[in-house]
Amino acid sequence: MTTPAGEPGERRPLLARPPGDRYVAQPSAEGNRPGRLEAILVPVALVLGGAIGFVILGGIVGVTAGLVIPSAFLGWLTGRLVSPPARAAIVGLAAIATGLLAIWLFGRLEGGVMDPIDYLAEVEGPVVVVLSLLACGGLAAAASR
Repeated sequence: MTTPAGEPGERRPLLARPPGDRYVAQPSAEGNRPGRLEAILVPVALVLGGAIGFVILGGIVGVTAGLVIPSAFLGWLTGRLVSPPARAAIVGLAAIATGLLAIWLFGRLEGGVMDPIDYLAEVEGPVVVVLSLLACGGLAAAASR
């Protein structure tokens, strides 16, 4: 039978860190924060990609009410890639606004003469425009938490 090294009731010395920490990769301070270039390029890529997707779906294919589904997906994707909820919501709203303006510009290239507000109210409908903005902005803010 072995005898304890210390007196009964004596506490063991505390370690500086748990033994299991030696197997965990230590994060660097530089690696956790996105760089300035990444913080600018990701939102720009989301806005441009959303605008191109909206032109393809809303301009070329002619989808109207179905634009709410890509808006929701774009909002979720924006929320996953852009971190603070307020910033993600703003990027999502900018992506949808740019996409809707891109649809209007495509309509102008085809010979349209209406201004953007009248065009979107006539072709897409105000419900689709509002739902697209709400879906993208709301999901971007919710997914970035």
